[in-house]
Amino acid sequence: MNTLKTILVPVDFSTGSRSALEQASRLAGINGASLHVLHVVDTAAVASQADSRNMSFERQAAIAAEGAREALVRWLAQAGAPAGCENTIVVGVPLHEILKHIKTQNPDLVVAGITGAGESKAGAGSLAHRLARQVPGKILLVRTNHPNAFHKIVACIDFSETSREVAAQAHRAAIHDGARVDFLHVWQEPWLSTPYAYLATVASEFIEHRRQLLSATLQKFVKEIAPGIESNEVLINEPNYANAIADHAEMSGADLIVIGARGQTNLRYTLMGSTAERLLMRLPCSVLVVKPAME
Repeated sequence: MNTLKTILVPVDFSTGSRSALEQASRLAGINGASLHVLHVVDTAAVASQADSRNMSFERQAAIAAEGAREALVRWLAQAGAPAGCENTIVVGVPLHEILKHIKTQNPDLVVAGITGAGESKAGAGSLAHRLARQVPGKILLVRTNHPNAFHKIVACIDFSETSREVAAQAHRAAIHDGARVDFLHVWQEPWLSTPYAYLATVASEFIEHRRQLLSATLQKFVKEIAPGIESNEVLINEPNYANAIADHAEMSGADLIVIGARGQTNLRYTLMGSTAERLLMRLPCSVLVVKPAME
């Protein structure tokens, strides 16, 4: 994350978005990047207030936007946001306005809280889920109360072109923060799911050989893309990719997972289907989602 020029942080005044802002401010300082803060006044709340006050929607929207603007200035000061950071208040549907702003501003990184106002503390909130799916570039979802440097990173590698960028991003973050990185490859032998016992028995003879080949491939991959940092190569033979990632991150005390949104193996479903839902529902730490370049 050391080539960042612009960072966008959508905030809702929650503890989660406070952590996102603090982490984004730290990254902006490291990279010399400009920081843009966006707050969306939800039209649903405006409509409800207008009805209760017997006031036009337009009038209530103007009042809400002005109040939000004043609150945001105070909130940014309390959070220690860098002087001169841009801030924008809009009235609309939060997801739509955030995506619209991203399309207009084209930030190098979007930083958001894993959970926001009213969201459960277990896993990612509904808005974070949608942002992970729909933001076209890199998005960092920050765990609440984690504004500091990353110390242990898990980079999910499936040998695709996207995972090359995953490794590069983990490498850059490790250099900045002095973090250790586990380069993790989750795999499963296809024959292990067969109902035919004799095939499973024969196949078991080749598992160690397969592991050695994967280990050599992973070591070569890491040496090429991410040299000069403290790292380990980790292989896990597990049919449930999301659980394997979350379990390893939890066990190793990781505070950041870096993962691609698409790949060549079963990890291509990460952040696109059931694997994504399972992973985001039990994230033990912050996560940086890297998208393919063509997106």
